[in-house]
Amino acid sequence: MLGRKNKLQVIIIDGIDGVGKSTVVEKIINEMRNQGKKVIFNTFKRRRKDDSRFKEPNKEYEWLFRKQVVEEINRRIVTFEDEDIIILDKSPYCEYFYQKTKSFDRGLINAIGNHKMEKEIFRYENIIENAIVIFLENKRCWENYIKRETKKSGEGHKASYDTLNKEEYMDMVKMFKEYQDVYEKNKKYKRVEIKNDNESWKKVYEEILKFEI
Repeated sequence: MLGRKNKLQVIIIDGIDGVGKSTVVEKIINEMRNQGKKVIFNTFKRRRKDDSRFKEPNKEYEWLFRKQVVEEINRRIVTFEDEDIIILDKSPYCEYFYQKTKSFDRGLINAIGNHKMEKEIFRYENIIENAIVIFLENKRCWENYIKRETKKSGEGHKASYDTLNKEEYMDMVKMFKEYQDVYEKNKKYKRVEIKNDNESWKKVYEEILKFEI
């Protein structure tokens, strides 16, 4: 059964920024806990304010900042105690998809920096190959993204990255979709289209249950 005691199950809810991952994950966690599962949802995150070297994007340290962003995502995968299930609302592979976009490095990261980042991105490839991975798609993802970023900016929050314009964002959507072959060895992978509603999470949850052992 899913998340049995002798084998921790990793579940990754992947998708573009603004697709609705956080909302889906929150509802799935609540459902799993109601079913008696021990679920851990780690939230480790690297922010620019954590280190003065990263305060403003620069050629010397931007690669290191992005690498440490991935390190924190990877910590979410391997940090647990006696739980049945680890669930993530972001895949370390996201940074690989970002690398493929035209707006990714803004001239700040060279090939060597990208190589060092990729070593961290694929550090837990074996774990991810055995994880349940659900890739979310949402036709209103751009609308969600720009609404969220505009709200954060209006409230005075300084984001780690500049807000993308629609052309840049849609290029990112394209790269996320085109490079899903990084999951080609994964036997528990599914693409699911969701909406901005209170029901789509159930569709995602049903797909997860289909992968029960």
